[in-house]
Amino acid sequence: MEQMLQIAVITDDHFRAESLAKAAAQMNWRLTPCIGQPNPREWLRRQPVDVALVDLDLPNAIPLLGDVAASLPHLPLLVLVTPQHLIQLQDALNSGASGFVAYPVERVQFVTAVERAVQSGTGRKAKRGGRIVALAGLKGGVGRTTLAANLAVALRQRVDEDVIVVEAHHGLSDLALMLNLLPRHTLSSLAEEDNIDQDLVRGLLHEHNSRIKALLAPPDPAQLVELPAETWRRLFEILAELAPYVIVDTAPIADMVLSEVLTQADDVIVVTGPDLASLRSTVALLNSLDEEPDVHAHPHVVLNRAGVRGGVSEQASREQVGQPITAALPDDPALATFALNRGVPFVLSHPRSILTKEMHRLLEHVFDLSPAQRGAQAKRRSFLPSFRRRSTQTAPA
Repeated sequence: MEQMLQIAVITDDHFRAESLAKAAAQMNWRLTPCIGQPNPREWLRRQPVDVALVDLDLPNAIPLLGDVAASLPHLPLLVLVTPQHLIQLQDALNSGASGFVAYPVERVQFVTAVERAVQSGTGRKAKRGGRIVALAGLKGGVGRTTLAANLAVALRQRVDEDVIVVEAHHGLSDLALMLNLLPRHTLSSLAEEDNIDQDLVRGLLHEHNSRIKALLAPPDPAQLVELPAETWRRLFEILAELAPYVIVDTAPIADMVLSEVLTQADDVIVVTGPDLASLRSTVALLNSLDEEPDVHAHPHVVLNRAGVRGGVSEQASREQVGQPITAALPDDPALATFALNRGVPFVLSHPRSILTKEMHRLLEHVFDLSPAQRGAQAKRRSFLPSFRRRSTQTAPA
């Protein structure tokens, strides 16, 4: 496999983790150990992992396997087996593991087992449908809609597959302005439909000149409707059947719609700003994602307007939210305003801007794309009162 795989190992043995890390490094893979975590399942949910290994020497390893397999059904699982635990191997396979890695580690067997597990996981994902990526945040004005529009367009530039962007809220359409679209059909068309199918949803999509397709909220207050949870659930199922990639824009409201989006999503991009109010709401949302048993999405934190004068630095923001900042998008109000007023996403109007380069960096992380040219930006420091996450996870440097 040519891509850099992200592998996790749940073990209490530092030497085994180090041995696996060396074998992974020879394939340009990255291995992250989970040692001493009180809740390995919740730890896994927060990691961008392609495959996970569970050491059978762990106490309650078999129940842990079953728990992870049930809560993260699309994550390929392997077990780390020593000669003393071969008898438990069949129990591990019955509990959700797709294969095993023998310890002491033999490189060829390790690589073969990982590649087979990833291929098996890819097949399970394909049956589910397209990948749903939601942009969320519990504070208004942090830039979710701007990021959703530009992320969808930039993704379509990088992949030769359909990309759908959808507004999942009961408010007025902002995406229509950002994409310079005048929608003839909107989400309001679903209010009177008892039988929602692919043909109906396909007819509601508007094609943008960037080749993305958009399902928009109404632009007129008179057309506003509130769709039931069942309609949203069915809508996401169909959208995932119609396109390999579905980008979902949400409102800063913790309501039924946002709950349904987070339940359906494979990834959640949590958008925050460089201010205390944004960071506090981000901590609250991340804590909710950790505690909600029906949410299995991988969270990615994006710091918007990074570097703004008087704002919180990237390092301080990372310390407050308790996990790495996936991308720090630089503050460029002139470009953002120009793009909004023209109805042209900045990834199209200014492809060489630092803001566009950081958007592509975000794409590479979330969608495992090959690297594009990236811009650099300075980091600043500041001192803040603490409202850290309740999670015991230690953020990597």
